[in-house]
Formats: sequence, C-alpha cells, structure tokens
Amino acid sequence: MAVRKLPFGATGDGQPVDKYILTCGDLEAEVITFGAAVTALRVPDRNGDPVDVVLGYRSVAGYEKNGGFVGALVGRYANRIAGASCLIDGKRVALEPSEGTKQLHGGVKGFSYRVFGAEITGESQLTLTYTAADGEGGFPGTLTLQATYTLTENALRLRYEAVCDKTTYCNITNHSYFNLNGGGDAMGHRLWVAAHHYTPVWEDSIPLCMAESVEGTPFDFTVEKTLGRDIGADCVQLKNTGGYDHNFVLDPAQGLRPAARLTGEKSGIVMETWTEKPGIQVYAANFLETDDQTKTGVPYGKRQAVCLETQFFPDSPNHPEWGDILLRPGKRYDYTTEYRFSAIQEG
Repeated sequence: MAVRKLPFGATGDGQPVDKYILTCGDLEAEVITFGAAVTALRVPDRNGDPVDVVLGYRSVAGYEKNGGFVGALVGRYANRIAGASCLIDGKRVALEPSEGTKQLHGGVKGFSYRVFGAEITGESQLTLTYTAADGEGGFPGTLTLQATYTLTENALRLRYEAVCDKTTYCNITNHSYFNLNGGGDAMGHRLWVAAHHYTPVWEDSIPLCMAESVEGTPFDFTVEKTLGRDIGADCVQLKNTGGYDHNFVLDPAQGLRPAARLTGEKSGIVMETWTEKPGIQVYAANFLETDDQTKTGVPYGKRQAVCLETQFFPDSPNHPEWGDILLRPGKRYDYTTEYRFSAIQEG
C-alpha cells in the first residue's frame, strides 16, 4: 500500500503536471493532476497477470487536446445541457456553449482541462482539489471541489465533494474508457445494467423525455449480453447517436448500489460499477479517434472501449420536474462511485 509521486510534464502554458501511482495488493492506478485523469489502472486477469484496463495518453499534450475526455474528471456539469442555458429557481441562466448550441461537460474548458492541486491523504489515497471561479462555464458561484481517489485491494473508489457560495449545478463524473482485455475491439465485452428504463434522445443527443422502458429494445441490459449484439440494430435511438450513448435510469434510485457489471470476454476481468447517482451513461466509444500519442503508440478507434459515467440525468438543469439537484450555499455535494474488480475462470 503506497502512493508515489513523479513529474509528468507541463501544459502548453507552462503549468507543471504530476503523476501519482497508487498501489494496493494486486491493483495499481496512475492519476495525473491535469484533469484529475486516471491514466492507467492495472488489475489481475484470470491468470493473475496485470492488465491495464483504461485507455490513456503518454503525455500532457495528449490530454490537452483530449476531445474524448479520456480518463478525465468531468464537470462542472457532466453531459449535455440544451441551448447552453439552465433554470435556477425559475430564472434562465446563460452557459458557455461547447458543442454547437449545447454545453457539454462544463464548457470549452471544463474541469477535464484544469490542473488540480493534489495531496496524499492516506495509504493508497490521493485527494485532488480545484476551485472554479464564479461564472466559469457560465455557472454562478465559486465552487470548491475535492475529489478523493482511494485504491483498495479490489476497487478504485472515487468520492466527489463540493460546496458553492451561490446556488448552482454540479454533476461530476469520471470519463474513463474501459477495455477489460487491455486492447482491441470491446464489443465482445458482456454488460449488465441495473435499469429498466433509459433516456431516449433527439438527433442532437438532448433528451426527448426522462425515461422509457428498455423492454423489447436494444437498450435492455437487464439480462447480461455483449455490447455488440444489438448495437447495429435498426433502431432510431442507436442511429441518433451512432450506437450506445444514453443515460440509464438506475434501479433503485438511491444509495451506493451496483449500477453495471462489465466482463472482459478474453481476460476474465469483471468490473462492477457502484454509485450513489441516479443514472449512468453508457457510451460505446462510437466516435473515438486519436492520433498515436496514446500510451501504446497505437491510435485508439471506434468502439475499442466503453465508458460507464455515473451522473445526474442529461439536461436535468432544464427540467426541475425531474428532481431538485441544485447545489445551494450551505449544502454539500457528496457522491461516491466505485469500480470493483474480480476475475472469472470461464471465457
């Protein structure tokens, strides 16, 4: 059990970036201060051999032009907000657009592109901090964020805490791309999701309603199946997003509970995603495309991984009827997500 600190380089404007290596038992995680990104996560496969199960880049420059948010902490508000504006106590607030007329993942320079402070706060534990200025991304209030990454013998735990001096929105997630085989196509991975409903979207990926039943649709993962089985189905929702890129409404709605289970068909690695959030975005890397600045020197491509982003529902800031998720002064945002690992022997 240990944490080591190493230099990782510097941003284009000269800010130093550090890398921290967390170890506990057979697990090892690497985290950088740029975007609080998880750059590596090594877990044992069915034979006990370590497999790096997340995609990543080998330099700060790769993360600076990280159009896919690979590995990064995402905020101030993860996912899309229609019209780059939101409602706060009945008043319309303009936000910074970053995807056409929408805002995606906090604006042009959301938390994924900021340098965090870092402190070793325990054995195999790192706490990263960032203060977002009033008006950053268009959001009101100075928001102070603390993200604590803890590695245990079988899990990576991510706890996000934040306070703000004005009423605002906050929705933090991790945008790691998981390939439990360590590389190659990920459509043979098997996925189970604890959701009988999902959030359908228009062609611009904005929700058309909060929830529809998954029954009889390609979005039914209540019984485990491969990611690739139905991704090419003749379905308007899949055509709208080029594959899976949808929010799933979790059952039950509250508490730290299992949201999804992903199994690498070659490695035997099983990853359970546990969360306190009401939703999880399943994104099958439909548009992932990188250069050769990856860890392996080989570009990543379409559907070579899957993201499991725990979250409040997309565009919730425009739908107070979906639930009050406002972060008010004196209130604390405090949510935990865990990625728990094991291995099975059969293929």
